[in-house]
Amino acid sequence: MFGMIRSAALLAALLLLTSATVHADRRYFVQSYTPYLAPAGSLELEVISRALSGQGDSTGTAWANRFEFEYGITDRLTGALYLNFIQPTGAEAGMVYDGPSLELIYRPTDPGKYFVDPAGYVEVRANGSELELEPKLLLGRRVHQLVCVANVIGEFEWHLNGDEKGETEKNMQLTLGASRELGKVAAIGFEGIYSHSFLEEGTNPSAIQFGPTLNLQTPKIQVALGWHPQISGSPTSKGGLNLADFPRSEVKLIIGVSL
Repeated sequence: MFGMIRSAALLAALLLLTSATVHADRRYFVQSYTPYLAPAGSLELEVISRALSGQGDSTGTAWANRFEFEYGITDRLTGALYLNFIQPTGAEAGMVYDGPSLELIYRPTDPGKYFVDPAGYVEVRANGSELELEPKLLLGRRVHQLVCVANVIGEFEWHLNGDEKGETEKNMQLTLGASRELGKVAAIGFEGIYSHSFLEEGTNPSAIQFGPTLNLQTPKIQVALGWHPQISGSPTSKGGLNLADFPRSEVKLIIGVSL
């Protein structure tokens, strides 16, 4: 995890030495999406890496990595293809391919027309044994150099075979964030995530995470980095946290390159 952070810091330093312009789809946050999309015809490659530590009885780190190709279909519609990889906790666990995802984001109005700028998001993932649908409502508000967002997220996962065949997992997330631009190169802010799972039996687990986010960019490259420790969870397992169902801490790094 710390090696990833050091790499991000080095890349950030290189970014600060170059000139910058503002990306329409600037990644101010690592969990939340803004409704501000890249223009038609733009193509971007993103490498996304998540490190989840301290969940369950393990003190190790699990990884979830994604490679995204995003294309601006119109000024109001973008599409993306993801390739997903996961690595469970454990020194002997290897990285495995977890299937592709398809994503669409649609912005119905021009920014600034209403008090809050809206957009709709949908993502579908399949890996042969699971099918996942993730709809999101994206809300944003820009006031000069301050950008605020709220995302309402649903997650529905259907198990197609194996011991869990026929079962459906249902989860909900609410994310809130505020970030301030520091010139054209940097933006810094905070982001909170509330997660809640709906189980057929037992107590529905939930958790709240909160932490800082940083964005750095040039005309061709941007980096977003966020750290979100768990600050509260239910049912509690240790120190007021739910470490049975959620990680103690999450670090997420996004590197985007305009092609």
